[in-house]
Amino acid sequence: MTESPYQKPPQQGFQNSQALVLQGRYEIIDQLGQGGMGTVYLARDHRLHGRTYVIKKLRDDFFRDEDREKAMAFFMREIEVLCDLKHPNIVDIKDHFPEGNDYFILMEYVEGKNLHEMLHERGEPFAEDQVLEWSVQICKVLNYLHTHDPPVIYRDLKPSNVMIDTLGRVKLVDFGIARQYRDDSDNTHVVSAGYSPPEQYWGAAEPRSDVYALGATMSFLLTGQEPLALQTSSPRKHIDTLSEHIDYIVQRATAQDPWLRFQNALEMLEELEYRPEVKRGLPQGNWIWGGIIGVSVVALAFAILYVGWHSAMMPKQDGQIASTAAKKVDSLQQQLAETRNQNDQVKKQLDILRQHMEDESKKKTDEPQQVAATNPEIGTPTTSSTQLPQVSPVPGAEPHKVKEPDVIFQEDSEAQLTDPEGLAPLEEDSKKSPFGFPIFKSTDNH
Repeated sequence: MTESPYQKPPQQGFQNSQALVLQGRYEIIDQLGQGGMGTVYLARDHRLHGRTYVIKKLRDDFFRDEDREKAMAFFMREIEVLCDLKHPNIVDIKDHFPEGNDYFILMEYVEGKNLHEMLHERGEPFAEDQVLEWSVQICKVLNYLHTHDPPVIYRDLKPSNVMIDTLGRVKLVDFGIARQYRDDSDNTHVVSAGYSPPEQYWGAAEPRSDVYALGATMSFLLTGQEPLALQTSSPRKHIDTLSEHIDYIVQRATAQDPWLRFQNALEMLEELEYRPEVKRGLPQGNWIWGGIIGVSVVALAFAILYVGWHSAMMPKQDGQIASTAAKKVDSLQQQLAETRNQNDQVKKQLDILRQHMEDESKKKTDEPQQVAATNPEIGTPTTSSTQLPQVSPVPGAEPHKVKEPDVIFQEDSEAQLTDPEGLAPLEEDSKKSPFGFPIFKSTDNH
């Protein structure tokens, strides 16, 4: 087992009998969480009528000076990134300051819970519509980050870093390992198993890496099962009542090859906001033809009603006009019957096509699960080698030069080091095992 980078277990409160009031105004009233590189407290501001804030304190119990320096670098980078961001779905930084031998960040307090806590307390997966609603909000934040000047890669999207406030709004927290895109000076490999894509394991995170993490987060919320590391997620393999549409979104987002994923957050957002009324994948031409027939039927029906009404209102003495109208009605009724017959034939063809697609889908579902890459055209996995894929370079970017990372993050200490600033709950840092919820087959809506 890898040796812990800390000298002793985390302690409650401050060390060295440090005062519980910072800057003469912020009173520490509770400890909210302990992360790999920081402790999070709830504080009350004596000058602003007891307003509450979150205060992060850099840990000071590292064995090695280089570990502390790396933690300090993460700490200062979070300050730098957050000071440059302003978005309603990103936690807001208020101030930062040193006191004694410690350094602190003062941040907005989000009254609510993170998605990891919420699902754990709920004890069952969330409804599909709810997951889509949250995912749309998250995707909009990612689009804001990726199109910011300079672009920002979040790199740590997972359920414990997504807060939901009392109004149901998403708040992204913990920007300790976020970085500006193409920052070649950073080669630190920080990952969260199941939520980090292959390229992030060797320090090549880019915007599509955040897309992958969102897909993995969706899979967790839809199934209650932690996503497997370096595998394409398919929620319908756990809960077959989920729609093919949302399964397609998750599979494509978590494709192992970045070029098979949604190429940016905006592209994924468009798919998330799309609400299909019919099963995806049917040829569009058939639906256009069916729509034309439907319009024709309605038009003919109105024509029959109009002509019939008009003939009934005619004077009885005008027999010639009435006879002509009656013939028109007969002709229209015959055309309507022929159109209905054509419509029935098209419906039969569509039913045969649907059944064929369902049979093909069922065959693929019954095949043994393999490490897969997603075919973006149909949203089903295609088998590939279990070896990590080679990541294609981003167009226009210089080749990535792999160098030895400054700090090696071992898997055994991942629970401490992949949540560097510590907004995850206390108990979450010591256990990473999935909840082990049963596979749900119920059609009940939650």
